[in-house]
Amino acid sequence: MTFDNASLRFQTYDPFLQLQTVESVWLSLQHRSEHTYFTSWGWISVWLKSLPRETRLELIVGYLGDLPVLAFFIGKKKKNRYGVLPSEVFALNATAVQTYDDIYAEYNSILYDSAALKDKAEAIRCLSALGWDEFEFSWVSSKFVQDFDLLNQERRYPFRVLEAHSAASYWTDLQKVRAANLDLYALLSPNKRNQIRRSIKQYEANGGALVVQEAANQAEALSMFERLVALHQAKWSKAGRPGAFANRYVYQFHKELIRSRFEAQEIQLLHIFNSAGSLGYLYCFVYGGQVLFYQSGFNYLPQNVYRPGLVSHYHAIMYNASKGRNAYDFLVGDTPYKQSFSTDIVTMYEIKLVKSACRFLIGNAAIEIKRAVQRVPGLTERLKRIRYRIKAARSIGERRDDEIS
Repeated sequence: MTFDNASLRFQTYDPFLQLQTVESVWLSLQHRSEHTYFTSWGWISVWLKSLPRETRLELIVGYLGDLPVLAFFIGKKKKNRYGVLPSEVFALNATAVQTYDDIYAEYNSILYDSAALKDKAEAIRCLSALGWDEFEFSWVSSKFVQDFDLLNQERRYPFRVLEAHSAASYWTDLQKVRAANLDLYALLSPNKRNQIRRSIKQYEANGGALVVQEAANQAEALSMFERLVALHQAKWSKAGRPGAFANRYVYQFHKELIRSRFEAQEIQLLHIFNSAGSLGYLYCFVYGGQVLFYQSGFNYLPQNVYRPGLVSHYHAIMYNASKGRNAYDFLVGDTPYKQSFSTDIVTMYEIKLVKSACRFLIGNAAIEIKRAVQRVPGLTERLKRIRYRIKAARSIGERRDDEIS
Protein backbone atom coordinates (compact mmCIF):
# COMPACT_ATOMS: atom_id res chain seq x y z
CA MET A 1 0.00 0.00 0.00
CA THR A 2 1.18 3.53 -0.76
CA PHE A 3 -0.23 6.89 0.25
CA ASP A 4 1.02 10.46 0.00
CA ASN A 5 1.10 13.27 2.53
CA ALA A 6 2.44 16.58 1.18
CA SER A 7 6.10 15.97 0.24
CA LEU A 8 6.30 12.53 1.88
CA ARG A 9 5.37 9.30 0.13
CA PHE A 10 4.53 6.38 2.39
CA GLN A 11 4.91 2.69 1.63
CA THR A 12 3.88 -0.25 3.80
CA TYR A 13 5.64 -3.62 3.91
CA ASP A 14 4.76 -7.00 5.34
CA PRO A 15 7.69 -7.88 7.66
CA PHE A 16 6.97 -11.60 7.39
CA LEU A 17 6.74 -11.78 3.59
CA GLN A 18 9.21 -8.99 2.77
CA LEU A 19 11.80 -9.45 5.51
CA GLN A 20 14.83 -8.71 3.32
CA THR A 21 13.37 -5.40 2.17
CA VAL A 22 12.40 -4.52 5.74
CA GLU A 23 15.92 -5.30 6.96
CA SER A 24 17.51 -3.20 4.21
CA VAL A 25 15.29 -0.19 4.93
CA TRP A 26 15.69 -0.44 8.70
CA LEU A 27 19.47 -0.76 8.58
CA SER A 28 19.71 2.16 6.15
CA LEU A 29 17.76 4.39 8.52
CA GLN A 30 19.42 3.02 11.64
CA HIS A 31 22.77 4.32 10.41
CA ARG A 32 21.26 7.81 9.96
CA SER A 33 19.11 7.92 13.11
CA GLU A 34 19.70 8.32 16.81
CA HIS A 35 18.40 5.13 18.39
CA THR A 36 18.87 2.73 21.28
CA TYR A 37 19.07 -1.03 21.55
CA PHE A 38 15.29 -1.46 21.48
CA THR A 39 15.10 0.00 17.98
CA SER A 40 18.32 -1.61 16.74
CA TRP A 41 18.09 -4.32 14.11
CA GLY A 42 19.51 -6.81 16.62
CA TRP A 43 16.45 -6.50 18.86
CA ILE A 44 13.96 -5.93 16.01
CA SER A 45 15.11 -8.94 13.96
CA VAL A 46 14.67 -11.36 16.87
CA TRP A 47 11.31 -9.78 17.71
CA LEU A 48 10.00 -10.24 14.16
CA LYS A 49 11.13 -13.88 14.01
CA SER A 50 9.53 -14.60 17.39
CA LEU A 51 6.01 -13.54 16.42
CA PRO A 52 3.33 -15.79 14.94
CA ARG A 53 2.86 -15.14 11.23
CA GLU A 54 -0.80 -14.28 11.75
CA THR A 55 0.20 -11.24 13.82
CA ARG A 56 -1.15 -8.09 12.18
CA LEU A 57 2.06 -6.14 11.78
CA GLU A 58 3.33 -3.72 9.13
CA LEU A 59 6.38 -1.58 8.52
CA ILE A 60 5.56 1.94 7.37
CA VAL A 61 8.30 3.84 5.56
CA GLY A 62 8.26 7.51 4.61
CA TYR A 63 10.21 8.48 1.50
CA LEU A 64 11.51 11.76 0.15
CA GLY A 65 11.99 10.80 -3.47
CA ASP A 66 13.66 7.40 -3.27
CA LEU A 67 15.31 8.05 0.10
CA PRO A 68 13.70 6.48 3.19
CA VAL A 69 13.64 9.18 5.88
CA LEU A 70 11.48 7.55 8.56
CA ALA A 71 10.23 4.08 9.45
CA PHE A 72 8.20 2.44 12.18
CA PHE A 73 6.21 -0.72 12.79
CA ILE A 74 2.54 -0.75 13.63
CA GLY A 75 0.73 -3.66 15.24
CA LYS A 76 -3.04 -3.90 14.83
CA LYS A 77 -5.62 -5.49 17.11
CA LYS A 78 -9.40 -5.27 17.26
CA LYS A 79 -10.49 -4.74 20.87
CA ASN A 80 -13.76 -4.20 22.64
CA ARG A 81 -13.28 -1.16 24.85
CA TYR A 82 -15.35 -0.83 28.02
CA GLY A 83 -17.43 -3.78 26.89
CA VAL A 84 -19.39 -1.71 24.37
CA LEU A 85 -17.02 0.09 22.01
CA PRO A 86 -15.34 -1.87 19.17
CA SER A 87 -11.93 -0.35 18.48
CA GLU A 88 -9.18 -0.82 15.94
CA VAL A 89 -6.07 -0.35 18.08
CA PHE A 90 -2.65 0.37 16.60
CA ALA A 91 0.62 0.23 18.54
CA LEU A 92 4.01 1.75 17.73
CA ASN A 93 6.74 -0.89 17.31
CA ALA A 94 4.53 -3.36 19.17
CA THR A 95 1.72 -5.81 18.41
CA ALA A 96 -1.09 -4.40 20.61
CA VAL A 97 -1.32 -7.96 22.00
CA GLN A 98 -0.29 -7.97 25.67
CA THR A 99 1.22 -11.48 25.59
CA TYR A 100 3.78 -10.37 23.00
CA ASP A 101 4.24 -6.81 24.24
CA ASP A 102 5.26 -8.00 27.73
CA ILE A 103 8.87 -7.87 26.53
CA TYR A 104 8.61 -4.13 27.37
CA ALA A 105 10.79 -2.42 24.82
CA GLU A 106 11.77 1.03 26.09
CA TYR A 107 13.12 4.19 24.48
CA ASN A 108 10.53 3.48 21.82
CA SER A 109 10.67 5.78 18.82
CA ILE A 110 10.21 6.25 15.09
CA LEU A 111 13.49 5.84 13.23
CA TYR A 112 14.07 9.06 11.31
CA ASP A 113 16.81 10.89 9.45
CA SER A 114 16.84 14.24 11.27
CA ALA A 115 19.02 15.84 8.56
CA ALA A 116 16.55 15.01 5.79
CA LEU A 117 13.21 15.18 7.63
CA LYS A 118 12.61 18.88 8.16
CA ASP A 119 8.86 18.88 8.90
CA LYS A 120 8.36 16.34 11.66
CA ALA A 121 4.78 17.48 12.26
CA GLU A 122 3.94 16.35 8.73
CA ALA A 123 5.18 12.87 9.60
CA ILE A 124 2.91 12.73 12.65
CA ARG A 125 -0.08 14.00 10.68
CA CYS A 126 0.35 11.06 8.32
CA LEU A 127 -0.80 8.81 11.14
CA SER A 128 -4.34 10.08 10.64
CA ALA A 129 -4.37 8.50 7.17
CA LEU A 130 -4.20 5.07 8.81
CA GLY A 131 -7.40 3.30 9.81
CA TRP A 132 -7.17 3.35 13.60
CA ASP A 133 -9.47 4.35 16.44
CA GLU A 134 -6.73 4.33 19.09
CA PHE A 135 -2.98 4.59 18.70
CA GLU A 136 -0.76 3.41 21.58
CA PHE A 137 2.79 4.63 22.15
CA SER A 138 4.42 2.54 24.89
CA TRP A 139 7.51 3.85 26.68
CA VAL A 140 8.46 6.34 24.00
CA SER A 141 11.54 8.41 24.63
CA SER A 142 11.30 12.02 25.75
CA LYS A 143 13.42 12.94 22.72
CA PHE A 144 10.82 11.44 20.38
CA VAL A 145 7.98 13.27 22.18
CA GLN A 146 9.86 16.57 22.04
CA ASP A 147 11.14 16.24 18.46
CA PHE A 148 7.66 15.47 17.12
CA ASP A 149 5.89 17.84 19.55
CA LEU A 150 3.50 15.00 20.22
CA LEU A 151 1.88 16.42 23.35
CA ASN A 152 1.45 19.94 22.04
CA GLN A 153 -2.28 20.30 21.41
CA GLU A 154 -1.71 23.69 19.78
CA ARG A 155 -0.32 21.79 16.82
CA ARG A 156 -3.92 20.96 15.86
CA TYR A 157 -3.15 17.40 15.00
CA PRO A 158 -6.18 15.45 13.71
CA PHE A 159 -6.36 13.41 16.94
CA ARG A 160 -6.52 13.92 20.68
CA VAL A 161 -4.27 12.72 23.48
CA LEU A 162 -6.47 10.56 25.72
CA GLU A 163 -3.72 9.48 28.12
CA ALA A 164 -0.14 10.58 28.71
CA HIS A 165 1.74 8.95 31.58
CA SER A 166 5.35 9.77 32.30
CA ALA A 167 7.88 7.67 34.20
CA ALA A 168 11.42 8.23 35.35
CA SER A 169 14.33 6.29 33.91
CA TYR A 170 17.45 6.54 36.07
CA TRP A 171 20.99 6.01 34.89
CA THR A 172 24.55 6.25 36.14
CA ASP A 173 27.06 8.25 34.13
CA LEU A 174 30.08 5.94 34.11
CA GLN A 175 32.35 8.77 33.01
CA LYS A 176 31.56 10.44 36.35
CA VAL A 177 32.55 7.21 38.10
CA ARG A 178 35.87 7.19 36.27
CA ALA A 179 36.36 10.91 37.03
CA ALA A 180 36.01 9.97 40.71
CA ASN A 181 38.89 7.50 40.25
CA LEU A 182 36.45 4.56 40.15
CA ASP A 183 35.14 5.49 43.58
CA LEU A 184 31.39 4.99 43.20
CA TYR A 185 30.93 5.58 46.92
CA ALA A 186 31.83 9.24 46.34
CA LEU A 187 28.68 9.61 44.21
CA LEU A 188 26.31 7.96 46.70
CA SER A 189 24.47 9.31 49.71
CA PRO A 190 26.09 8.55 53.11
CA ASN A 191 23.22 6.22 54.04
CA LYS A 192 23.41 4.17 50.84
CA ARG A 193 27.19 4.09 51.01
CA ASN A 194 27.07 2.65 54.54
CA GLN A 195 24.42 0.06 53.59
CA ILE A 196 26.52 -1.27 50.72
CA ARG A 197 29.75 -1.30 52.73
CA ARG A 198 28.14 -3.17 55.63
CA SER A 199 26.59 -5.71 53.30
CA ILE A 200 29.80 -6.33 51.36
CA LYS A 201 31.70 -6.71 54.64
CA GLN A 202 29.19 -9.32 55.81
CA TYR A 203 29.33 -11.28 52.55
CA GLU A 204 33.13 -11.24 52.53
CA ALA A 205 33.35 -12.28 56.19
CA ASN A 206 31.53 -15.49 55.29
CA GLY A 207 32.99 -16.29 51.88
CA GLY A 208 35.90 -14.07 50.94
CA ALA A 209 36.16 -11.45 48.19
CA LEU A 210 33.20 -11.03 45.83
CA VAL A 211 33.77 -11.86 42.16
CA VAL A 212 32.04 -10.50 39.03
CA GLN A 213 31.94 -13.12 36.29
CA GLU A 214 30.71 -12.19 32.82
CA ALA A 215 29.44 -14.95 30.54
CA ALA A 216 32.27 -15.69 28.13
CA ASN A 217 30.27 -17.56 25.49
CA GLN A 218 26.72 -18.27 24.41
CA ALA A 219 26.39 -21.51 26.36
CA GLU A 220 27.56 -19.82 29.55
CA ALA A 221 25.17 -16.92 28.95
CA LEU A 222 22.21 -19.26 28.51
CA SER A 223 23.15 -21.17 31.65
CA MET A 224 23.36 -17.95 33.68
CA PHE A 225 20.04 -16.84 32.22
CA GLU A 226 18.33 -20.04 33.37
CA ARG A 227 19.65 -19.57 36.91
CA LEU A 228 18.56 -15.92 36.85
CA VAL A 229 15.04 -16.92 35.77
CA ALA A 230 14.79 -19.51 38.55
CA LEU A 231 15.77 -16.97 41.23
CA HIS A 232 13.59 -14.24 39.75
CA GLN A 233 10.49 -16.43 39.52
CA ALA A 234 11.00 -17.83 43.02
CA LYS A 235 10.96 -14.33 44.48
CA TRP A 236 7.80 -13.21 42.69
CA SER A 237 5.94 -16.48 43.19
CA LYS A 238 6.56 -16.15 46.93
CA ALA A 239 5.02 -12.67 46.75
CA GLY A 240 1.98 -14.01 44.90
CA ARG A 241 2.92 -12.25 41.66
CA PRO A 242 3.65 -13.70 38.20
CA GLY A 243 7.20 -12.45 37.60
CA ALA A 244 8.64 -11.32 34.26
CA PHE A 245 9.19 -14.81 32.89
CA ALA A 246 5.84 -16.38 33.80
CA ASN A 247 4.89 -15.38 30.26
CA ARG A 248 6.32 -18.24 28.18
CA TYR A 249 6.64 -16.04 25.10
CA VAL A 250 8.84 -13.56 27.03
CA TYR A 251 11.01 -16.39 28.35
CA GLN A 252 11.49 -17.91 24.88
CA PHE A 253 12.07 -14.51 23.29
CA HIS A 254 15.00 -13.78 25.59
CA LYS A 255 16.53 -17.20 25.11
CA GLU A 256 16.49 -16.59 21.37
CA LEU A 257 17.82 -13.04 21.81
CA ILE A 258 20.80 -14.43 23.75
CA ARG A 259 21.39 -17.13 21.13
CA SER A 260 21.16 -14.67 18.23
CA ARG A 261 22.92 -11.60 19.61
CA PHE A 262 25.55 -12.81 22.08
CA GLU A 263 28.24 -13.10 19.42
CA ALA A 264 27.47 -9.49 18.39
CA GLN A 265 28.50 -8.49 21.95
CA GLU A 266 25.06 -7.03 22.67
CA ILE A 267 24.25 -9.33 25.61
CA GLN A 268 25.77 -9.17 29.07
CA LEU A 269 25.07 -11.78 31.77
CA LEU A 270 26.86 -11.15 35.07
CA HIS A 271 27.19 -13.51 38.03
CA ILE A 272 28.18 -11.99 41.38
CA PHE A 273 29.41 -14.55 43.92
CA ASN A 274 32.07 -15.68 46.37
CA SER A 275 33.06 -19.03 47.87
CA ALA A 276 29.98 -18.99 50.13
CA GLY A 277 27.60 -18.86 47.14
CA SER A 278 25.80 -16.64 44.65
CA LEU A 279 24.44 -13.18 45.34
CA GLY A 280 22.67 -13.17 42.00
CA TYR A 281 22.64 -12.57 38.26
CA LEU A 282 22.13 -9.46 36.11
CA TYR A 283 20.91 -9.50 32.51
CA CYS A 284 21.87 -6.43 30.48
CA PHE A 285 22.11 -5.21 26.90
CA VAL A 286 25.24 -3.46 25.67
CA TYR A 287 24.88 -1.06 22.76
CA GLY A 288 26.58 2.15 21.66
CA GLY A 289 28.58 2.38 24.87
CA GLN A 290 25.42 2.06 26.97
CA VAL A 291 24.65 -0.79 29.38
CA LEU A 292 20.89 -1.28 29.75
CA PHE A 293 19.99 -3.28 32.85
CA TYR A 294 16.98 -5.39 31.92
CA GLN A 295 16.33 -8.07 34.55
CA SER A 296 17.80 -9.79 37.60
CA GLY A 297 17.60 -12.81 39.87
CA PHE A 298 18.94 -12.58 43.43
CA ASN A 299 19.60 -15.03 46.22
CA TYR A 300 17.88 -13.51 49.25
CA LEU A 301 19.08 -14.51 52.71
CA PRO A 302 17.04 -14.12 55.92
CA GLN A 303 19.16 -11.45 57.60
CA ASN A 304 18.48 -7.84 56.62
CA VAL A 305 22.18 -7.02 56.43
CA TYR A 306 22.46 -9.05 53.21
CA ARG A 307 21.46 -6.81 50.29
CA PRO A 308 22.17 -8.82 47.13
CA GLY A 309 20.55 -6.30 44.77
CA LEU A 310 22.45 -3.28 46.01
CA VAL A 311 25.75 -5.13 46.15
CA SER A 312 25.29 -6.73 42.71
CA HIS A 313 24.47 -3.42 41.02
CA TYR A 314 27.37 -1.73 42.81
CA HIS A 315 29.77 -4.30 41.38
CA ALA A 316 28.12 -4.22 37.92
CA ILE A 317 28.48 -0.44 37.75
CA MET A 318 32.12 -0.62 38.80
CA TYR A 319 32.77 -3.46 36.35
CA ASN A 320 31.29 -1.60 33.38
CA ALA A 321 32.97 1.68 34.34
CA SER A 322 36.32 -0.11 34.32
CA LYS A 323 35.47 -1.43 30.81
CA GLY A 324 35.22 2.14 29.50
CA ARG A 325 31.47 2.16 28.89
CA ASN A 326 29.49 5.39 29.10
CA ALA A 327 26.31 4.66 31.04
CA TYR A 328 24.58 2.09 33.21
CA ASP A 329 20.87 2.56 32.57
CA PHE A 330 18.30 1.13 35.00
CA LEU A 331 15.41 1.76 32.54
CA VAL A 332 11.91 2.73 33.68
CA GLY A 333 11.09 2.54 37.37
CA ASP A 334 11.37 4.76 40.42
CA THR A 335 12.41 2.11 42.94
CA PRO A 336 14.75 3.47 45.64
CA TYR A 337 17.83 1.49 44.60
CA LYS A 338 17.67 2.95 41.07
CA GLN A 339 17.41 6.46 42.46
CA SER A 340 20.26 5.91 44.90
CA PHE A 341 22.74 4.80 42.21
CA SER A 342 21.73 7.31 39.55
CA THR A 343 23.60 10.42 38.53
CA ASP A 344 21.09 11.41 35.83
CA ILE A 345 17.46 10.91 34.87
CA VAL A 346 15.39 10.91 31.67
CA THR A 347 11.63 10.71 31.20
CA MET A 348 9.69 8.18 29.15
CA TYR A 349 6.03 8.25 28.23
CA GLU A 350 3.05 6.02 27.59
CA ILE A 351 0.63 7.87 25.31
CA LYS A 352 -2.72 6.93 23.84
CA LEU A 353 -4.24 8.87 20.95
CA VAL A 354 -7.86 8.79 19.78
CA LYS A 355 -9.41 10.30 16.68
CA SER A 356 -13.03 11.03 17.55
CA ALA A 357 -14.38 13.42 20.17
CA CYS A 358 -16.86 10.75 21.27
CA ARG A 359 -14.11 8.25 22.05
CA PHE A 360 -12.22 10.96 23.88
CA LEU A 361 -15.19 11.66 26.16
CA ILE A 362 -15.92 7.98 26.79
CA GLY A 363 -12.26 7.28 27.43
CA ASN A 364 -11.95 10.13 29.91
CA ALA A 365 -15.02 8.86 31.80
CA ALA A 366 -13.52 5.36 31.96
CA ILE A 367 -10.24 6.77 33.30
CA GLU A 368 -12.08 8.59 36.08
CA ILE A 369 -13.90 5.39 37.06
CA LYS A 370 -10.59 3.48 37.12
CA ARG A 371 -9.02 6.13 39.35
CA ALA A 372 -11.97 5.92 41.72
CA VAL A 373 -11.53 2.13 41.96
CA GLN A 374 -7.80 2.56 42.65
CA ARG A 375 -8.60 4.82 45.58
CA VAL A 376 -10.43 1.97 47.36
CA PRO A 377 -7.90 0.56 49.89
CA GLY A 378 -6.59 -2.88 48.92
CA LEU A 379 -8.90 -3.35 45.92
CA THR A 380 -6.22 -2.87 43.26
CA GLU A 381 -3.95 -5.46 44.89
CA ARG A 382 -6.80 -7.97 45.17
CA LEU A 383 -7.63 -7.52 41.49
CA LYS A 384 -3.95 -8.07 40.59
CA ARG A 385 -3.93 -11.33 42.53
CA ILE A 386 -7.07 -12.51 40.74
CA ARG A 387 -5.50 -11.72 37.35
CA TYR A 388 -2.35 -13.61 38.38
CA ARG A 389 -4.40 -16.71 39.32
CA ILE A 390 -6.16 -16.57 35.94
CA LYS A 391 -2.80 -16.26 34.14
CA ALA A 392 -1.34 -19.13 36.16
CA ALA A 393 -4.33 -21.34 35.33
CA ARG A 394 -3.98 -20.55 31.64
CA SER A 395 -0.24 -21.32 31.80
CA ILE A 396 -0.92 -24.72 33.37
CA GLY A 397 -3.45 -25.43 30.64
CA GLU A 398 -0.93 -24.53 27.95
CA ARG A 399 1.71 -26.81 29.49
CA ARG A 400 -0.78 -29.70 29.60
CA ASP A 401 -1.68 -29.10 25.97
CA ASP A 402 2.02 -29.26 25.09
CA GLU A 403 2.42 -32.52 27.04
CA ILE A 404 -0.56 -34.07 25.28
CA SER A 405 0.68 -33.00 21.84
